[in-house]
Amino acid sequence: MAHETPTIPPTPTPHPNLSLAQDCNPCHEWGTVVTDGRHELCPACQRPTNEAINPQ
Repeated sequence: MAHETPTIPPTPTPHPNLSLAQDCNPCHEWGTVVTDGRHELCPACQRPTNEAINPQ
């Protein structure tokens, strides 16, 4: 008897801040990296800053 693989809904690609990704070598200026087959924000350039968290 054949069994179907359960379908997992795709996760949306994160939206990076491209201005932060300028001159970033790990993500080649894309703002995202692929880890274990998933797109994730680049840990080198897409860190939240205090200004982004607490705009004044």
